[in-house]
Amino acid sequence: MDKRTVIITQAIELFRDKGLHFTMQDISDELHIAKKTIYTMFQDKEDLLCAMLDEGFGEIHEAKKEIMEKEDMGLIEKIKAVMIAMPSQYQVLDFRKLNELEDKYPFAYERLKKHLEENWEPVFVLLDEAEKQNLIRHVPHTLIREIFTASIESFLSTDILEKEGISYYPALNELMDILMYGIRKDSYEENQ
Repeated sequence: MDKRTVIITQAIELFRDKGLHFTMQDISDELHIAKKTIYTMFQDKEDLLCAMLDEGFGEIHEAKKEIMEKEDMGLIEKIKAVMIAMPSQYQVLDFRKLNELEDKYPFAYERLKKHLEENWEPVFVLLDEAEKQNLIRHVPHTLIREIFTASIESFLSTDILEKEGISYYPALNELMDILMYGIRKDSYEENQ
């Protein structure tokens, strides 16, 4: 791994423990490098946060590609998996710790929103196929995207999940169950 990737990886590890409260000095101490070295690659902490987001979403897009290529997965299951695709190393992160991002790091927050709103084409392809097969009813793609991204933004920018004692990844799964099956008990149980 190059130095930049090592720094991003360490920052992700520190985020796991400290949320957004990790410092560049923490990274320096953990990697036994000068803080100046970090600043030669990242303008400031917000620049590093943007790089962390880019790295994470890059891996999420790769996970989506792998899911799309699976032939042993049903279409509805594939839609759910693609929409909440998250590599295992990110599933253990507590994304609820991002609730301060919008206030403290507005550029990083905008980058996060941009990532959430991009790369929906694989989902749209699956939705179209599911509609053709009469597995789902027609719902405009933009409506699905807006419901999903608004929910995620709410999860990340408020402390609602923390107050309810719900971790981020299980909340994503619950969100997908509600989107796919509604809140009717009989619909949910039929599809489990």
